[in-house]
Amino acid sequence: MKTAFRLNFIALILVLANTCFAVDIATKVGFESAYVSYGTKFAEETWIPMLDISQGDYYAGIWGYLPTQKKKSFEGEWDFFAGRTLKVNKLLSFDLGATVYRYPRTDVDNTTVEGFLWVNFDTTLSPKLKLFYDATVKNWIGEAMVAHTFALNKTTAFLLEGRGGFRRPESHQEWYYASAKADVVFTLSPKAKLSIGLRSTNNTDKAAVGHGLVNWYGMNLGYSW
Repeated sequence: MKTAFRLNFIALILVLANTCFAVDIATKVGFESAYVSYGTKFAEETWIPMLDISQGDYYAGIWGYLPTQKKKSFEGEWDFFAGRTLKVNKLLSFDLGATVYRYPRTDVDNTTVEGFLWVNFDTTLSPKLKLFYDATVKNWIGEAMVAHTFALNKTTAFLLEGRGGFRRPESHQEWYYASAKADVVFTLSPKAKLSIGLRSTNNTDKAAVGHGLVNWYGMNLGYSW
């Protein structure tokens, strides 16, 4: 059932990509020595396949998080998302959409639905304000993000990214987190890029699995069709 859902979603995306519309397709394969989401560590070494498709202001995709060593608390997940970017002017835009999360575990909600709203500023450091609400598990996430890329030469760049935010689950006390990432990005061709770097995060949660300081590394290889 779960496999059929994923295959049907992928088939829908590929059908859209083959229509008469000018569709952009991007694929990535990532590897993280730890899977950390919004300041919380869920697993150790994790593979992350990604497929993104966009047409104009609309976009959709599927991302997977596949740990090399599964454990009962986290056996992996698949994210199916779609959204639209609404441009107000040259400096301000909004993203509005939803994500369906699918988990292989059966002892908890194996499918949840989350809506998201982003406020994007096309200024120095490219700041973003993000708000998420999962209607299934009644969980709020708010995040502020900044990023900047320094060109080192024609084929190499250095990316710095910082995030900070909160989680507010219905059945748990609210906690806060901060994360940072530093990547070296290599342009292999006009359509292919490789990034390798370090990450760090910390949070104020003292009860749940995945709390506290986490340092890890990650990399991904991307190709735009």
